[in-house]
Amino acid sequence: MVHVSSLLLKNYHGGYVVIRLALAGHKQANRPFYRIVAAYNKRARDGKYIEQLGTYDPLPNIYNEKLVSFNFDRIKYWIGCGAHPTKPISKLLGLAGFFPLHPMTITEAERQRAQTEPIATGPEDDLQDGQKEVEV
Repeated sequence: MVHVSSLLLKNYHGGYVVIRLALAGHKQANRPFYRIVAAYNKRARDGKYIEQLGTYDPLPNIYNEKLVSFNFDRIKYWIGCGAHPTKPISKLLGLAGFFPLHPMTITEAERQRAQTEPIATGPEDDLQDGQKEVEV
């Protein structure tokens, strides 16, 4: 049995398929709402897409939650077909536990560690210098 998506991938010669965010809800001002879609990388952000794989609401609701829904079976299928998830989608999938390790967790932990180390060593040096001055 031949899948339609494999025929689409073979007939398209201008790039590759990506899993990305597409803006939905064009009629509402200051209210972003995104679809998670499989689309060709050459298409516009809000342009035609192959399949909708989920939704993302970036504005927190009354419980301070940002709502995300995924169709994990179809995301697995498209990644198996060779689709590339974009960085924001990789971050959402990592936070959802789809990827084994979220790519930004390591860099954020290193940044936080680097910020706390100079603060911890800075005041101790100042105290030692002050004590030396008192002793002399």
